[in-house]
Amino acid sequence: MSISETLMIFTSIRYFWEKQRSILNNCLFIKDGPLALRATLAKLAAPIRRFFRYAVEQGIEVSMLGQEKSGLFYDHLQLIGRYAPINSVFIPDNTYIQNEIKHSNSLSIYGQDTNYGAKLFIKYNDYHQMVLNIPTGKRGECVESPNIKNLIGFRNIVATLPKLLSNRFEGALLPVELANGVASLSTYPSAKVLELFAETKST
Repeated sequence: MSISETLMIFTSIRYFWEKQRSILNNCLFIKDGPLALRATLAKLAAPIRRFFRYAVEQGIEVSMLGQEKSGLFYDHLQLIGRYAPINSVFIPDNTYIQNEIKHSNSLSIYGQDTNYGAKLFIKYNDYHQMVLNIPTGKRGECVESPNIKNLIGFRNIVATLPKLLSNRFEGALLPVELANGVASLSTYPSAKVLELFAETKST
């Protein structure tokens, strides 16, 4: 599923890049889940980072974010989010991730071989706080201590997100919520089965 989502989102980026790349400056691509590739496809993470950096050098900011709704980073947000001020952003560096989130003694850079986006925590209000991934633009490399200047399209992204917040679920983004609703096997097939069952009974 993660592979399919990644291919689909970059197919759109490639299409606009070849047809009218300036449009990409006005787009926001949203992925449900982290900006990372695992197993054998992890080798694509570095070329993807290089693409984002190349695009910036060409004057194109490809704004993309991934939202994590489970996992270690989401669990950590539940611990620290209640104490964070409204409209705050926290970008953890590698030391913080290894010590406070993963509780690891590893000396390697977290996500160096798999991630093409940096992690950050953002809180708009007590109901809307989330874990996001945003691509970095430093020579196409994994950034050990990312900051706002490293995050591609950061200011446009945080200015756009308040318009996309959903009040149906805590910390939900409307595009992700709608996509999950359409893809939900428990909703649409079941509704169709009940509809067919009702029609059969009525005849």
